[in-house]
Amino acid sequence: MIVRPLAAVIGLFLLGFAVPTIAQDPISEIKARIADKGQATVLVRMDVAESASLAEPAREGAAVQSDTTPRDRLNRVREGIASRRSSLESSMAAHGIKMQRTYENLPFFVTTVDEAGIEILLRDPGVTSVTLNRARRVNRDVIRKVILSDSELAAQNAAANGATPEQVAAERMARSQVTSTSTPSALATPSLDTSVGYINADQVWTQGFIGSGQAIAILDDGIDANHDMFDGKIVAEACFSDTFDPVDESLCANGNDSQIGFGSASLCPSGTTVCEHGSHVAGIAAGNDQTGSTQRRGVAYGADLIPIQVFTRVNDPDACDGEDSCELSYDSATVAALNHVINLTDTFSIAAANMSLGSKLTDTACDNNVHKTAIDTLRGLGVLTAISAGNTAAVGSVENPGCISTALTVSSVIISIPDSTVNHAPMVDVLAPGVFIVSAVPNNSYASFSGTSMATPHAAGAVALLKSANPNATADEIETALESTGVSTTLEAWSWNTPLIDVEAALSSMGTGSSLSGRVIAGAFASNRTSVQSNIRFYNSGIFTGTAFVDVVDDLTGQTVGTYSRDIPGGASIQVSMENIENGASPAITPAGGDTQTYTLHVTASFSGYTQHVLWNPAGGSLTNISGCDNGLANTVRDIGNVHTSIINGYPSYMMVYNSGSTAAAPTFVVRDARDGSSLGNFTFSSDIAPNTTATVLVSDLVEFFGGTPESDQFHLNLELQNSFSGFAQHIVDNEIGGVLTNMTAKCDL
Repeated sequence: MIVRPLAAVIGLFLLGFAVPTIAQDPISEIKARIADKGQATVLVRMDVAESASLAEPAREGAAVQSDTTPRDRLNRVREGIASRRSSLESSMAAHGIKMQRTYENLPFFVTTVDEAGIEILLRDPGVTSVTLNRARRVNRDVIRKVILSDSELAAQNAAANGATPEQVAAERMARSQVTSTSTPSALATPSLDTSVGYINADQVWTQGFIGSGQAIAILDDGIDANHDMFDGKIVAEACFSDTFDPVDESLCANGNDSQIGFGSASLCPSGTTVCEHGSHVAGIAAGNDQTGSTQRRGVAYGADLIPIQVFTRVNDPDACDGEDSCELSYDSATVAALNHVINLTDTFSIAAANMSLGSKLTDTACDNNVHKTAIDTLRGLGVLTAISAGNTAAVGSVENPGCISTALTVSSVIISIPDSTVNHAPMVDVLAPGVFIVSAVPNNSYASFSGTSMATPHAAGAVALLKSANPNATADEIETALESTGVSTTLEAWSWNTPLIDVEAALSSMGTGSSLSGRVIAGAFASNRTSVQSNIRFYNSGIFTGTAFVDVVDDLTGQTVGTYSRDIPGGASIQVSMENIENGASPAITPAGGDTQTYTLHVTASFSGYTQHVLWNPAGGSLTNISGCDNGLANTVRDIGNVHTSIINGYPSYMMVYNSGSTAAAPTFVVRDARDGSSLGNFTFSSDIAPNTTATVLVSDLVEFFGGTPESDQFHLNLELQNSFSGFAQHIVDNEIGGVLTNMTAKCDL
């Protein structure tokens, strides 16, 4: 965190800027609510031993035993919470006070009390504080234009006030040299396609770091899980939509206050804006749509997504500023979501949690906020919580909970100029692009939004990029890298500077060259093996050329001995022998003597796709797919790479296709030349496949099928099973020389 003097903030008010409303005393606020409504829903903090922050000791200045890890401490916290909750639950029940929501990782429970009930809570020695369960709005965009088609998007990007590639390059060059003090210029229409370049995320991609192996939790108003931007990216979902008041309606798919599992955060009722904001935010952080003519990638487009619905539909004009109905998020729900993210760290490597919501301006840190314990716990587990500063044009203040000192508080710039329509303050940690950002909205559409809600997922994505390059980095180390290398930025109205993130510079500051990441391919044989030959295949399932990167680790020494890279056209798949990798690596690799040399390969890519490890036995004439992945085999059943053509005599390819649908149908494949990804045409089975049955077809002669003559280097084709057919496909090679059938389908995600 960058700490700035309070005097700097006080000085702003002497210049005539608006002073934010000072919050009521918490207990007075609760009693006022009870007087008005007859009851109030509150979060109660229990007195629990070991419930202090799990953040790194260096951050809190506390000494801990050297053999104690954050997860060890969390386990003790859980034990203390369970014990205290058990004793309190009995005493509360005796007074008619029910625990409506509890948290296994956090020392809180939620209850609704009347005038007598609040007095009972305040007198109980096991209770340390009571806080009103506030409802917060999503930090909505301040400028919005729906983009319905690629042509409209192209028109926007080509508009007279848009940023040209030359201007983007000039901005990038100038950023390390200039502290901005000017007002926003005509460079005011970046889209997601270009805003990633303003923070140099695209430069990090070229180094092979795209967020692979990391996940980002999106605490928002849901997600359109069927959007092309999120295909194959959602690894978990949850919903916490509290309905403690009769006017509340749950937005969980099951209609309850809580739901965990796929589909729980994906209820997007037509005619509403539910899922609009959350989809947009998720797309910026980690989306990846390569289906259309315009490629759209989020900052960490290789990262996974964990969307969590935290909003409730509230049918109360008083709570909705005069509207009959609105979507609000209760503190009890966002605390529940953060509690769930803590649980998920047991299963997933989560780099960041994103919260683009808030209420009530404040000019000082709000470390008594109920979210802080969860944010600190996540921080200790290596997860940064990025929170938007808000969009009310305040100078010197941010919205709550962005005022929590241990959060990563984010505000917005127009390319590199601070956006004066949103909140800025000394407590803002970093700046990121947030104006006219094009990203996903429901129904497979796109929209241009502006606001700190758009800047925050840029920062969350940046965290995931750095974590993918440095998996063992602490939250402190990643935040320090972003803040210390960011471009110092200010305006004339400010008495402080805030860093504008530069992910490439942050990556460099962390000394990433010594870190390994990506998919792990074990036991690749060196080229001096005479009996077998390892071949590595790279398949780019997108439509644009990208680069595959391979860090080669010598299994005999454990040292990285070289790095290899290869450009792969969109739609293409390239096979490279270990001899090619050894000779093309930097530095070139010379295998150790004898025939015991093997390598472990760490593969990353600037594209989405697959990699395979294929073993060729020249003596026996056998071909074997021995792909194994540290993240498990890819679950796609539609992209089939390196299907053998008739050029490879003695190894015909077969496609086995299973029909899981309810009616007979004939599958259709798009066929591409594996050398360059060019389309040869569509191939459809000549007859239907009955439901729940499998059919096999010889496909090694597809070049001739399309009326072509196989060229001398046209060894492989790529096939894509079209979505119109329900089922899956397998690629089988008949090793006629070796007399065996080999399943070549297995592959690893990139």
